[in-house]
Amino acid sequence: MRSSVLEPTSPAWRDTLARCRHDCYHTPGWHTAAERSDHGSAAAVLVRDGAHELLVPLVRRPIGCGSWDATSAYGYGGPVLSTDVPAGFAEEALGAALALLRECGCVSWFIRLHPLLNADWDSRLGLVVDQGETVSVDLTKSAEQLWHETQARHRQGINRARRAGVSARLDRDFARLPRFIALYNATMARLGALPYYFFDTQYYRTLVRALGDDLLLFVAEEDGCMLGAALFTVARGTGIMQYHLSAWDWAYRHLQPTKTVIHAAREWGRTNGLRYLHLGGGLGSVKDSLYEFKRGFSHDTHVYRTQRLVVNPDRYVALSGGDKATLYDLGGFFPAYRRPGARFGPPQADAGDNVPALAAFKTGT
Repeated sequence: MRSSVLEPTSPAWRDTLARCRHDCYHTPGWHTAAERSDHGSAAAVLVRDGAHELLVPLVRRPIGCGSWDATSAYGYGGPVLSTDVPAGFAEEALGAALALLRECGCVSWFIRLHPLLNADWDSRLGLVVDQGETVSVDLTKSAEQLWHETQARHRQGINRARRAGVSARLDRDFARLPRFIALYNATMARLGALPYYFFDTQYYRTLVRALGDDLLLFVAEEDGCMLGAALFTVARGTGIMQYHLSAWDWAYRHLQPTKTVIHAAREWGRTNGLRYLHLGGGLGSVKDSLYEFKRGFSHDTHVYRTQRLVVNPDRYVALSGGDKATLYDLGGFFPAYRRPGARFGPPQADAGDNVPALAAFKTGT
């Protein structure tokens, strides 16, 4: 097996993805944008054995003294495999990736597995933890089926919004992006979100530039006034549409902008031949109001899991205060040396939480 670390500019990253079922979260453009919010540098580890390939994107976060740790970028950027890999290849390839990262100075590796693409991921390396459920919409169903399966309360809200003159549309040229950013920041501030869930303007500009037609902004409006909006991503090869960030004007929450936007995006995905609209899950690993809100659009659920890997045990123990017990307690905050209050406290949310579920942080409208 041959292992290598790829930079976002490497043609091998995109070439490999072309041979693998992947999502927007696996692309170099997504990870270039994530460098700012995840406080690190984007890369991907590639392992090849003949025609068989494993690729895992990551963000390298510096620790000091030449050491760093790896984490998945915001989203579900788990491992991807080329087609028809033999049994046992994925586990062996992941072991080879660990060996390479150890040589490069990596201490630990936190991977957010993709609820759809990594549903069958079976690894005995490190610890795989169930984080909760996520919700997706089957876009191969007819418009009538999807509407029938929508919760009555959601249907009533969408119909009331329509009668009030609210409509949703795709903003193809991102003219409303500055307004969306302002609304999103106000929404996060109002909800008391952690700093990790705020993104600077450069983050959005990088997404627009890097993703092109695979980034969509849907807006809900009344008489030209924007009431709310949401960003979605598209992976056309696998037919996956992802609900990324959402925001709404508090003064117009009674006009159901979020429900109206999701309904419009769902119909756009269906008519454009996509297979799934993945809405994500709740806050953390619980079936809370956010999770139930998303379930109002579909009863199709998936298990979201994370994988925690100690790459350099000696360095991990040293960074965690010399306590070897941390090597056997990977189910809590990981890595242990980034827990709140620790020397390398988290530049992100609790790594034990369902971070991507916060894409529409408490969108109850």
